[in-house]
Amino acid sequence: MSQYSRRTVVRGAAWSIPVVAVAANAPAFAASTDAPRPGFLTVTCRTNGQGQNNCQGYRLVLNFQVEGTYSWNIRIVPAQITSSAGATGEIKQPPAFPQVVSATSNTMDLWFCAASSPSGLTLDVSYSVWRSDLDESTAVVYSFPQQVYPGGSIKGC
Repeated sequence: MSQYSRRTVVRGAAWSIPVVAVAANAPAFAASTDAPRPGFLTVTCRTNGQGQNNCQGYRLVLNFQVEGTYSWNIRIVPAQITSSAGATGEIKQPPAFPQVVSATSNTMDLWFCAASSPSGLTLDVSYSVWRSDLDESTAVVYSFPQQVYPGGSIKGC
């Protein structure tokens, strides 16, 4: 039967302490591969009056919860924006998709056109997301919680 000397036990413990210390300092999300989840959505303003081609513009800020070190492609198409202001005609800003978000750049400004101009707005926005180093075929779809802005609560731009 083998016996461990006190010196062997102390030497083994001395090597294991740095390993535990390094592991304890590593962030839990460093290797996260979870797609960005909806954070918050805020309507910042609406353009005054009807724009060209029956376009009532609304500006939004979309905030995504991004963990880890990956960059993610975000795609939003007009069909993914439904509102009480009528069908979404087009997305004016950003001019092209996908847009990229990361842990250090997790917001997106969005301006879309609707067919009417209510004083309030109920808004649903969903998006497709996939890692920037993978094909779009891996995309998943998430939806922001519905936002309700009562009459008169959206200021003019």
